[in-house]
Amino acid sequence: MSFIPDSYSPPRFFQSDSFSLEVLSPKFAAQDFASVTASADAIRHVFGPANGWPDPQMSFAENLADLERHEREFLDHQAFAYSILSHDQEAYLGCLYIKPIKSRIENDLRKTAYGAQAFFWLDSQETEGNFSAQVLAELQMWLKNAWPFSATVFPGRTIGWPEWEHMATGSHCL
Repeated sequence: MSFIPDSYSPPRFFQSDSFSLEVLSPKFAAQDFASVTASADAIRHVFGPANGWPDPQMSFAENLADLERHEREFLDHQAFAYSILSHDQEAYLGCLYIKPIKSRIENDLRKTAYGAQAFFWLDSQETEGNFSAQVLAELQMWLKNAWPFSATVFPGRTIGWPEWEHMATGSHCL
């Protein structure tokens, strides 16, 4: 089940002023595994405060299976994952994930407010200065201008985790 229109062809590549994106696939297995394991503590809760990925004992084979799954999801239009690369495409900087908002909560307000949710992590060597904020700003502009979503949210970045969770049930965070 796709969360984008059948007529929309998701970009396989994107070049911004600061970085480039390419579909996350097994092509990046060695670079991704090295970056994920070296930056595990820095990226551990990107998908939520209770999310424990990556497992400290994750193997290369497990990471490769994740990359294969991400590529299948992309091809099936279920979710879209990208490798974040340096502008010259020489360095592996992290990953971007664009996903539908899944919830078992009836009338989840997040689903009506946003067409998609996005998450990204950067290699711990790339978190100095304002690079993360720059990446966020450029991704927001790209998602707004090039994708068919009404709005895209970056939980944990553009909205705090408590507000994001409270939004699911319509309650307000004080």
